[in-house]
Amino acid sequence: MRKLKPSKKLKPHSAIKISACYMVKNESKNLPRSIDSLKTQVDEIIVVDTGSTDDTITIAKNYGAKVIETEWQGDFSTPRNLAIDNASGDWIIFLDADEFFAHTDKIRSAINKLSNNTTIIIPRIDIDEEQGRELNHDWSLRIFRNVDYLRYRGLIHENLANIKGGDFPYTFSGNELTIYHTGYAASVIKKKLQRNLELIETEEKLYGHKPQHDITLADCYMGLGDYEKVIHHVKKALSSDIQELTGRNRIYRNLINAMRNLKYADEEILTVIDEAIKVLPNLPEFYAERALNLCNINKLDEAYKNFKKSLNVWQNMTTATYENSYFPRLIHIVYAQLAELEALNGNYKEAQRNIKEAVKLAPHNELYIKRAADFKLMTDKK
Repeated sequence: MRKLKPSKKLKPHSAIKISACYMVKNESKNLPRSIDSLKTQVDEIIVVDTGSTDDTITIAKNYGAKVIETEWQGDFSTPRNLAIDNASGDWIIFLDADEFFAHTDKIRSAINKLSNNTTIIIPRIDIDEEQGRELNHDWSLRIFRNVDYLRYRGLIHENLANIKGGDFPYTFSGNELTIYHTGYAASVIKKKLQRNLELIETEEKLYGHKPQHDITLADCYMGLGDYEKVIHHVKKALSSDIQELTGRNRIYRNLINAMRNLKYADEEILTVIDEAIKVLPNLPEFYAERALNLCNINKLDEAYKNFKKSLNVWQNMTTATYENSYFPRLIHIVYAQLAELEALNGNYKEAQRNIKEAVKLAPHNELYIKRAADFKLMTDKK
Protein backbone atom coordinates (compact mmCIF):
# COMPACT_ATOMS: atom_id res chain seq x y z
CA MET A 1 0.00 0.00 0.00
CA ARG A 2 1.17 3.52 -0.74
CA LYS A 3 2.70 5.10 2.37
CA LEU A 4 0.97 8.34 3.22
CA LYS A 5 1.95 11.10 5.57
CA PRO A 6 -0.68 12.97 7.57
CA SER A 7 -1.44 16.33 6.05
CA LYS A 8 -0.21 19.28 8.09
CA LYS A 9 -1.55 21.93 5.76
CA LEU A 10 -5.22 22.06 6.72
CA LYS A 11 -4.93 25.73 7.69
CA PRO A 12 -7.34 28.52 6.87
CA HIS A 13 -6.14 31.11 4.39
CA SER A 14 -9.03 33.50 4.95
CA ALA A 15 -11.86 34.30 7.34
CA ILE A 16 -14.09 31.53 5.98
CA LYS A 17 -13.75 27.94 7.16
CA ILE A 18 -14.15 25.17 4.56
CA SER A 19 -15.04 21.53 5.21
CA ALA A 20 -14.34 18.86 2.59
CA CYS A 21 -16.85 16.00 2.83
CA TYR A 22 -16.88 12.51 1.33
CA MET A 23 -19.14 9.46 1.36
CA VAL A 24 -17.04 6.41 0.48
CA LYS A 25 -16.81 2.65 0.28
CA ASN A 26 -13.69 0.81 -0.94
CA GLU A 27 -12.14 3.90 -2.53
CA SER A 28 -8.47 3.30 -1.64
CA LYS A 29 -7.53 3.75 -5.30
CA ASN A 30 -9.33 7.06 -5.86
CA LEU A 31 -9.45 8.84 -2.50
CA PRO A 32 -5.78 9.96 -2.27
CA ARG A 33 -5.90 11.88 -5.55
CA SER A 34 -9.15 13.58 -4.59
CA ILE A 35 -7.91 14.67 -1.16
CA ASP A 36 -4.56 15.76 -2.61
CA SER A 37 -6.43 18.11 -4.94
CA LEU A 38 -8.01 20.11 -2.10
CA LYS A 39 -6.14 19.40 1.15
CA THR A 40 -4.23 22.72 1.22
CA GLN A 41 -7.44 24.68 0.63
CA VAL A 42 -9.69 23.30 3.38
CA ASP A 43 -9.77 23.39 7.17
CA GLU A 44 -11.10 19.90 7.82
CA ILE A 45 -11.93 16.68 6.01
CA ILE A 46 -14.96 14.56 6.93
CA VAL A 47 -15.16 11.02 5.52
CA VAL A 48 -18.24 8.87 6.05
CA ASP A 49 -17.38 5.25 5.28
CA THR A 50 -20.24 2.82 4.53
CA GLY A 51 -18.38 -0.46 4.98
CA SER A 52 -14.99 -0.46 3.28
CA THR A 53 -13.01 -3.69 3.32
CA ASP A 54 -9.88 -2.21 1.74
CA ASP A 55 -7.49 0.49 3.05
CA THR A 56 -9.88 3.41 2.58
CA ILE A 57 -10.28 4.18 6.29
CA THR A 58 -6.53 4.02 6.98
CA ILE A 59 -5.83 6.33 4.04
CA ALA A 60 -8.43 8.86 5.19
CA LYS A 61 -7.03 8.89 8.73
CA ASN A 62 -3.49 9.34 7.41
CA TYR A 63 -4.70 12.53 5.77
CA GLY A 64 -6.00 13.77 9.12
CA ALA A 65 -9.65 13.21 8.20
CA LYS A 66 -12.39 12.68 10.72
CA VAL A 67 -13.74 9.24 9.77
CA ILE A 68 -17.29 8.19 10.62
CA GLU A 69 -18.17 4.55 10.03
CA THR A 70 -21.78 3.64 9.31
CA GLU A 71 -23.68 0.76 7.74
CA TRP A 72 -24.86 1.03 4.14
CA GLN A 73 -28.65 1.37 4.08
CA GLY A 74 -29.30 1.41 0.34
CA ASP A 75 -29.63 5.19 0.45
CA PHE A 76 -27.05 7.66 -0.88
CA SER A 77 -28.52 10.68 0.92
CA THR A 78 -28.24 9.43 4.51
CA PRO A 79 -24.42 9.12 4.64
CA ARG A 80 -24.02 12.41 2.80
CA ASN A 81 -26.18 14.16 5.37
CA LEU A 82 -24.23 12.47 8.16
CA ALA A 83 -21.06 14.06 6.79
CA ILE A 84 -22.73 17.49 6.69
CA ASP A 85 -23.99 17.08 10.26
CA ASN A 86 -20.40 16.55 11.39
CA ALA A 87 -18.90 19.44 9.42
CA SER A 88 -18.00 22.65 11.24
CA GLY A 89 -17.04 24.78 8.23
CA ASP A 90 -18.90 27.81 6.93
CA TRP A 91 -18.74 26.21 3.48
CA ILE A 92 -18.85 22.58 2.40
CA ILE A 93 -17.16 21.00 -0.60
CA PHE A 94 -18.78 17.61 -1.23
CA LEU A 95 -16.88 15.45 -3.70
CA ASP A 96 -17.12 11.82 -4.67
CA ALA A 97 -13.86 9.93 -4.22
CA ASP A 98 -13.49 9.65 -8.01
CA GLU A 99 -13.64 13.45 -8.44
CA PHE A 100 -10.72 15.84 -8.07
CA PHE A 101 -10.04 19.52 -8.65
CA ALA A 102 -8.12 20.60 -11.75
CA HIS A 103 -6.67 23.71 -10.06
CA THR A 104 -5.53 22.78 -6.58
CA ASP A 105 -4.39 26.25 -5.54
CA LYS A 106 -7.43 28.31 -6.53
CA ILE A 107 -10.27 26.70 -4.59
CA ARG A 108 -10.37 28.94 -1.54
CA SER A 109 -9.93 32.20 -3.43
CA ALA A 110 -12.68 31.20 -5.88
CA ILE A 111 -15.10 30.41 -3.05
CA ASN A 112 -14.19 33.70 -1.36
CA LYS A 113 -15.15 35.62 -4.49
CA LEU A 114 -18.55 33.91 -4.58
CA SER A 115 -19.16 33.81 -0.82
CA ASN A 116 -22.16 36.15 -0.97
CA ASN A 117 -24.11 33.25 -2.52
CA THR A 118 -25.63 30.14 -0.95
CA THR A 119 -24.58 27.43 -3.38
CA ILE A 120 -21.98 27.22 -6.15
CA ILE A 121 -22.40 25.09 -9.26
CA ILE A 122 -19.04 24.13 -10.73
CA PRO A 123 -17.82 22.72 -14.08
CA ARG A 124 -17.29 18.95 -14.18
CA ILE A 125 -15.53 16.95 -16.87
CA ASP A 126 -16.10 13.18 -17.10
CA ILE A 127 -13.05 11.26 -18.27
CA ASP A 128 -12.36 7.68 -19.29
CA GLU A 129 -8.91 7.00 -17.89
CA GLU A 130 -8.61 3.64 -19.62
CA GLN A 131 -8.87 5.33 -23.02
CA GLY A 132 -7.37 8.65 -21.95
CA ARG A 133 -10.15 10.89 -23.23
CA GLU A 134 -12.76 13.38 -22.09
CA LEU A 135 -16.36 12.22 -22.37
CA ASN A 136 -18.75 14.82 -21.10
CA HIS A 137 -18.84 18.38 -19.76
CA ASP A 138 -21.55 19.33 -17.31
CA TRP A 139 -22.25 21.36 -14.18
CA SER A 140 -22.62 20.01 -10.68
CA LEU A 141 -23.58 21.48 -7.32
CA ARG A 142 -20.60 20.52 -5.16
CA ILE A 143 -20.04 23.62 -2.96
CA PHE A 144 -22.58 25.15 -0.58
CA ARG A 145 -23.00 26.98 2.69
CA ASN A 146 -23.24 24.89 5.82
CA VAL A 147 -26.78 25.82 6.78
CA ASP A 148 -29.40 23.72 8.53
CA TYR A 149 -31.89 23.75 5.65
CA LEU A 150 -29.62 22.30 2.95
CA ARG A 151 -29.54 18.51 2.95
CA TYR A 152 -29.56 15.71 0.37
CA ARG A 153 -32.75 13.96 -0.71
CA GLY A 154 -33.27 10.80 -2.82
CA LEU A 155 -32.00 7.24 -2.63
CA ILE A 156 -30.10 7.55 -5.93
CA HIS A 157 -28.89 10.52 -7.98
CA GLU A 158 -29.53 12.41 -4.78
CA ASN A 159 -29.85 16.17 -4.96
CA LEU A 160 -29.27 18.97 -2.49
CA ALA A 161 -32.62 20.32 -1.34
CA ASN A 162 -34.09 23.00 0.88
CA ILE A 163 -35.69 20.78 3.53
CA LYS A 164 -37.65 23.74 4.89
CA GLY A 165 -39.35 24.19 1.53
CA GLY A 166 -38.77 26.37 -1.48
CA ASP A 167 -35.72 26.91 -3.62
CA PHE A 168 -32.31 28.29 -2.78
CA PRO A 169 -30.09 30.80 -4.60
CA TYR A 170 -27.13 29.55 -6.61
CA THR A 171 -24.37 30.86 -8.80
CA PHE A 172 -22.03 29.36 -11.38
CA SER A 173 -18.29 29.39 -10.90
CA GLY A 174 -15.56 29.97 -13.43
CA ASN A 175 -13.13 27.32 -14.64
CA GLU A 176 -10.93 27.70 -11.56
CA LEU A 177 -13.29 25.32 -9.72
CA THR A 178 -13.40 22.67 -12.47
CA ILE A 179 -13.38 19.08 -11.27
CA TYR A 180 -12.56 15.90 -13.16
CA HIS A 181 -14.77 12.84 -12.69
CA THR A 182 -13.39 9.37 -13.37
CA GLY A 183 -15.22 6.06 -12.94
CA TYR A 184 -16.41 5.78 -16.54
CA ALA A 185 -14.29 2.81 -17.58
CA ALA A 186 -16.36 0.07 -19.23
CA SER A 187 -15.11 -2.41 -16.64
CA VAL A 188 -17.08 -0.73 -13.83
CA ILE A 189 -20.08 0.75 -15.62
CA LYS A 190 -22.30 -2.36 -15.85
CA LYS A 191 -22.22 -3.02 -12.10
CA LYS A 192 -23.12 0.60 -11.39
CA LEU A 193 -26.04 0.49 -13.82
CA GLN A 194 -27.50 -2.68 -12.29
CA ARG A 195 -27.15 -1.17 -8.84
CA ASN A 196 -28.86 2.03 -10.00
CA LEU A 197 -31.83 0.14 -11.44
CA GLU A 198 -32.37 -1.59 -8.10
CA LEU A 199 -32.21 1.70 -6.20
CA ILE A 200 -34.64 3.41 -8.59
CA GLU A 201 -37.09 0.53 -8.16
CA THR A 202 -36.85 0.92 -4.37
CA GLU A 203 -37.30 4.69 -4.55
CA GLU A 204 -40.37 4.36 -6.78
CA LYS A 205 -41.96 1.94 -4.30
CA LEU A 206 -41.34 4.35 -1.45
CA TYR A 207 -42.20 7.67 -3.08
CA GLY A 208 -43.94 6.91 -6.37
CA HIS A 209 -42.77 7.46 -9.93
CA LYS A 210 -41.38 10.88 -10.90
CA PRO A 211 -40.13 12.29 -14.23
CA GLN A 212 -36.56 12.31 -12.87
CA HIS A 213 -36.78 8.51 -12.67
CA ASP A 214 -37.40 8.34 -16.43
CA ILE A 215 -34.24 10.33 -17.12
CA THR A 216 -32.15 8.08 -14.90
CA LEU A 217 -33.78 4.91 -16.24
CA ALA A 218 -33.03 5.99 -19.80
CA ASP A 219 -29.37 6.42 -18.80
CA CYS A 220 -29.29 2.95 -17.27
CA TYR A 221 -30.95 1.18 -20.17
CA MET A 222 -28.73 3.04 -22.63
CA GLY A 223 -25.68 1.64 -20.89
CA LEU A 224 -27.22 -1.84 -20.83
CA GLY A 225 -28.20 -1.73 -24.51
CA ASP A 226 -31.99 -1.98 -24.06
CA TYR A 227 -32.85 0.71 -26.61
CA GLU A 228 -36.61 0.19 -26.70
CA LYS A 229 -36.76 0.97 -22.99
CA VAL A 230 -34.55 4.00 -23.54
CA ILE A 231 -37.04 5.43 -26.04
CA HIS A 232 -39.97 4.62 -23.76
CA HIS A 233 -38.50 6.49 -20.78
CA VAL A 234 -37.16 9.40 -22.84
CA LYS A 235 -40.59 10.02 -24.35
CA LYS A 236 -42.14 9.95 -20.88
CA ALA A 237 -39.57 12.48 -19.66
CA LEU A 238 -40.09 14.79 -22.64
CA SER A 239 -43.87 14.69 -22.21
CA SER A 240 -43.62 15.65 -18.52
CA ASP A 241 -43.33 19.16 -17.09
CA ILE A 242 -39.86 18.53 -15.68
CA GLN A 243 -37.62 21.57 -15.77
CA GLU A 244 -34.00 20.48 -15.40
CA LEU A 245 -31.07 22.83 -15.33
CA THR A 246 -28.58 20.47 -16.92
CA GLY A 247 -30.48 17.42 -18.10
CA ARG A 248 -32.16 18.15 -21.41
CA ASN A 249 -29.25 17.45 -23.72
CA ARG A 250 -28.75 14.09 -22.05
CA ILE A 251 -32.38 13.19 -22.77
CA TYR A 252 -32.03 14.00 -26.47
CA ARG A 253 -28.64 12.30 -26.70
CA ASN A 254 -30.12 9.05 -25.39
CA LEU A 255 -33.08 9.28 -27.76
CA ILE A 256 -30.88 9.92 -30.82
CA ASN A 257 -28.47 7.11 -29.99
CA ALA A 258 -31.26 4.64 -29.22
CA MET A 259 -32.97 5.43 -32.54
CA ARG A 260 -29.71 4.90 -34.40
CA ASN A 261 -29.10 1.57 -32.71
CA LEU A 262 -32.61 0.46 -33.64
CA LYS A 263 -32.03 1.51 -37.29
CA TYR A 264 -34.63 4.26 -37.45
CA ALA A 265 -34.71 6.18 -40.74
CA ASP A 266 -32.25 9.07 -40.92
CA GLU A 267 -35.04 11.50 -41.74
CA GLU A 268 -36.90 10.48 -38.59
CA ILE A 269 -33.78 10.95 -36.49
CA LEU A 270 -33.21 14.36 -38.10
CA THR A 271 -36.61 15.45 -36.82
CA VAL A 272 -35.51 14.72 -33.26
CA ILE A 273 -32.15 16.45 -33.79
CA ASP A 274 -33.86 19.55 -35.16
CA GLU A 275 -36.08 19.62 -32.08
CA ALA A 276 -32.98 19.40 -29.87
CA ILE A 277 -31.37 22.30 -31.75
CA LYS A 278 -34.52 24.38 -31.32
CA VAL A 279 -34.56 23.71 -27.57
CA LEU A 280 -30.77 23.94 -27.07
CA PRO A 281 -29.37 26.20 -29.81
CA ASN A 282 -26.23 27.07 -27.86
CA LEU A 283 -24.90 23.52 -27.61
CA PRO A 284 -22.55 22.29 -30.37
CA GLU A 285 -23.25 18.58 -30.27
CA PHE A 286 -26.61 18.61 -32.04
CA TYR A 287 -25.18 20.44 -35.06
CA ALA A 288 -22.60 17.65 -35.24
CA GLU A 289 -25.31 14.99 -34.83
CA ARG A 290 -27.28 16.65 -37.63
CA ALA A 291 -24.23 16.64 -39.89
CA LEU A 292 -23.65 12.93 -39.29
CA ASN A 293 -27.19 12.12 -40.36
CA LEU A 294 -26.94 14.39 -43.38
CA CYS A 295 -23.86 12.46 -44.47
CA ASN A 296 -25.90 9.27 -44.34
CA ILE A 297 -28.41 10.69 -46.85
CA ASN A 298 -25.66 12.19 -49.02
CA LYS A 299 -26.43 15.84 -48.30
CA LEU A 300 -22.73 16.57 -48.01
CA ASP A 301 -22.70 20.34 -48.51
CA GLU A 302 -25.26 20.81 -45.76
CA ALA A 303 -23.38 18.32 -43.58
CA TYR A 304 -20.15 20.30 -44.05
CA LYS A 305 -21.87 23.51 -42.89
CA ASN A 306 -23.25 21.79 -39.81
CA PHE A 307 -19.87 20.29 -38.86
CA LYS A 308 -18.31 23.76 -39.12
CA LYS A 309 -21.20 25.24 -37.16
CA SER A 310 -20.63 22.76 -34.34
CA LEU A 311 -16.97 23.78 -34.03
CA ASN A 312 -17.84 27.45 -34.15
CA VAL A 313 -20.42 27.09 -31.38
CA TRP A 314 -17.97 25.05 -29.29
CA GLN A 315 -15.16 27.58 -29.69
CA ASN A 316 -17.46 30.40 -28.61
CA MET A 317 -18.98 28.66 -25.61
CA THR A 318 -18.41 30.35 -22.26
CA THR A 319 -19.29 29.58 -18.68
CA ALA A 320 -22.51 31.47 -19.32
CA THR A 321 -23.75 28.39 -21.20
CA TYR A 322 -25.24 26.37 -18.39
CA GLU A 323 -26.22 23.26 -20.26
CA ASN A 324 -23.89 20.29 -20.05
CA SER A 325 -22.18 19.34 -23.28
CA TYR A 326 -21.05 15.95 -24.54
CA PHE A 327 -19.37 17.52 -27.59
CA PRO A 328 -15.89 16.43 -26.37
CA ARG A 329 -16.93 12.89 -27.32
CA LEU A 330 -17.65 14.04 -30.87
CA ILE A 331 -14.89 16.51 -31.69
CA HIS A 332 -12.49 13.92 -33.14
CA ILE A 333 -15.30 12.57 -35.34
CA VAL A 334 -16.15 16.08 -36.53
CA TYR A 335 -12.56 16.77 -37.60
CA ALA A 336 -12.24 13.35 -39.27
CA GLN A 337 -15.46 13.86 -41.23
CA LEU A 338 -14.42 17.37 -42.26
CA ALA A 339 -11.15 15.90 -43.51
CA GLU A 340 -13.00 13.41 -45.69
CA LEU A 341 -15.32 16.08 -47.07
CA GLU A 342 -12.37 18.37 -47.88
CA ALA A 343 -10.62 15.49 -49.62
CA LEU A 344 -13.70 14.80 -51.75
CA ASN A 345 -13.39 18.36 -53.04
CA GLY A 346 -9.66 17.97 -53.65
CA ASN A 347 -8.69 20.21 -50.74
CA TYR A 348 -5.99 17.86 -49.46
CA LYS A 349 -4.16 20.52 -47.45
CA GLU A 350 -7.31 21.26 -45.44
CA ALA A 351 -8.03 17.54 -45.22
CA GLN A 352 -4.57 17.03 -43.76
CA ARG A 353 -5.05 19.85 -41.24
CA ASN A 354 -8.36 18.42 -40.04
CA ILE A 355 -7.18 14.83 -39.78
CA LYS A 356 -4.20 16.01 -37.71
CA GLU A 357 -6.67 17.51 -35.24
CA ALA A 358 -8.56 14.22 -35.14
CA VAL A 359 -5.33 12.30 -34.47
CA LYS A 360 -4.47 14.67 -31.60
CA LEU A 361 -7.80 13.91 -29.98
CA ALA A 362 -7.78 10.16 -30.72
CA PRO A 363 -4.06 9.23 -31.04
CA HIS A 364 -4.72 5.49 -31.09
CA ASN A 365 -7.26 5.51 -33.90
CA GLU A 366 -5.58 3.50 -36.67
CA LEU A 367 -7.95 4.74 -39.37
CA TYR A 368 -7.15 8.38 -38.58
CA ILE A 369 -3.42 7.63 -38.63
CA LYS A 370 -3.73 5.93 -42.01
CA ARG A 371 -5.81 8.75 -43.46
CA ALA A 372 -3.30 11.31 -42.17
CA ALA A 373 -0.60 9.49 -44.17
CA ASP A 374 -2.88 9.34 -47.23
CA PHE A 375 -3.67 13.05 -47.13
CA LYS A 376 -0.01 13.94 -46.64
CA LEU A 377 0.89 11.92 -49.72
CA MET A 378 -1.86 13.62 -51.73
CA THR A 379 -0.74 17.06 -50.53
CA ASP A 380 2.87 16.33 -51.44
CA LYS A 381 1.83 15.25 -54.94
CA LYS A 382 0.01 18.52 -55.47
